[in-house]
Amino acid sequence: MIVSLGKWLERIKFIFIFVVLTFFLYHFVSAVTAWIQPDDPYKEPIGSAVKVFNTTSDYNGESVSLGDRLKFFYWYGE
Repeated sequence: MIVSLGKWLERIKFIFIFVVLTFFLYHFVSAVTAWIQPDDPYKEPIGSAVKVFNTTSDYNGESVSLGDRLKFFYWYGE
């Protein structure tokens, strides 16, 4: 079996370039994600915004179970 040193060097060069470009692409996508993502997505909104989801109480202030909420969702389709 003849081992060609030139072929192995080409393969190693290809793998090295592939790893380096993958590394740069990963960090580029990570930087773009950090740039686009809001600072604090859970902060209280500014202005006349209202909270649209409340897990602890019904409109009358009564406690509602998850099963009742699911029945309401399926019954009214909301």
